[in-house]
Amino acid sequence: MKKVIAIIFSTVWLLALLGCGIYYFAFAPKESHYSEEENRNLAGLPSADFKTVISGDFGEDIEEYFLDNFPGRNYINAKVKLVKSTISIATYEDYLAIAAGAKDPLDDEVDLGDISDLLEETTKPVTKPEKPTEDDSSEPSTDSNEPEVPKENPPIEEKPPVNLEDFKEQYFVYADSGNGPGPILTYEKNNVAAVTAVLNKYAALLPENGKVMFTVAMQSVYLNRFVTPTNQTICYGDWDDMVNSYGANNVYAFDTEEILSSAIKRGEYVSFRTDIHWTPYGAYLVYQQMATRAGKEPADYEKDFNHDMWTPFRGTYYRDNQSAYENVLPDELDLLTPKYITEVRRVTAKDEYVLIDFIDYNARDNDRYTMYLGGPAGPWTYLVSDNDETENCLVVTDSFGMCFLPFLTDNYKEVHYYDSRYYSYDAVGYTVAEMIEKHYIQDIYVIVADFHAFNSSFIITNANKHIYNE
Repeated sequence: MKKVIAIIFSTVWLLALLGCGIYYFAFAPKESHYSEEENRNLAGLPSADFKTVISGDFGEDIEEYFLDNFPGRNYINAKVKLVKSTISIATYEDYLAIAAGAKDPLDDEVDLGDISDLLEETTKPVTKPEKPTEDDSSEPSTDSNEPEVPKENPPIEEKPPVNLEDFKEQYFVYADSGNGPGPILTYEKNNVAAVTAVLNKYAALLPENGKVMFTVAMQSVYLNRFVTPTNQTICYGDWDDMVNSYGANNVYAFDTEEILSSAIKRGEYVSFRTDIHWTPYGAYLVYQQMATRAGKEPADYEKDFNHDMWTPFRGTYYRDNQSAYENVLPDELDLLTPKYITEVRRVTAKDEYVLIDFIDYNARDNDRYTMYLGGPAGPWTYLVSDNDETENCLVVTDSFGMCFLPFLTDNYKEVHYYDSRYYSYDAVGYTVAEMIEKHYIQDIYVIVADFHAFNSSFIITNANKHIYNE
């Protein structure tokens, strides 16, 4: 009997291996591709060579490929999400427990060596790009001429010298109900310094008077728990003090937590109830301050854009935990589009792109926020507006920046959108530094969620290495 069972088991096992082999050989996708269900790029089949095999990189890459492309994966993931939702277990960073001194759970993504390298290295020497004076017909760049009358631009002032030892060991986001501040998020000094070092590297790539504006967008679950129009609680961070002091002369940090919590106290709708993101109006309030610092006149939220109100809007919190959010008042999603004629170009290869819709009304039902530009995907996307502006900007961002982009079309000819999770040098054909030079980027806006800020690989690892494709 045991022998029969062993033969049956061996036969089933061999058939399963044969089936998997046939699937991966004949049917599994070989190229990296975007997963709408997981909102990320799934791994493609890696190429093997002597160097990658010896270093072990091939083994890690092929394992990632198998895990990202096994048969029935979407079905299994859907069932896992359903089970978690049923028993009210959070499936997202959205449901982080809020406690004094709570640490970002993504901090294990960052190699401590990355932080050490950033703190020790000297920024590479950079040749400042010069604005083209002759026609450059190469695509996808567009031409621009110097404005006849320069606009006023706040000067870049020299910051006093500082040393890393001058700063305290931890920085926080606080909630204060009038009884003194209590920390709700904690960031280590070296992590904040490492992010600032990356911002400084970006700032060194900009032409004269170019500026880097940086902010950390807070998940709505935090703001909505601590701040309401009827109480006196306010959220604010002190991390911006260190970034503003340790950053280069043309690096500026903005405290989104304080901006939005003050607006909530005024009864303004700036943070979704059923979704992780800020509302477009919340993004607008931060844009106002950033654009002003960049020397731009902020657009008018009501007058300068077309508005299409999508209602009822039920976002990612509702999607992942319906039992907890079924009685929460649905949201409204304001779909803003520029009144200027604006092309949205998604890069597909070096000097090649396809046009996509500014608002994708076919976006998946369980994540309607991604109607903006079809969601945070693609190696590089940029907007070209038929306005009278001559300067271009780059937005380094995750999904929080998607509803931020429309506002900048009022101030720049080209608005470039780079998400470090989806960038690929092979797909874009240029490093980030080369794209900044090629498109004559004047200003850079860095807008990331709190879980992509100081304790995540988003800036410290990815956005840093993509500068020179290191």
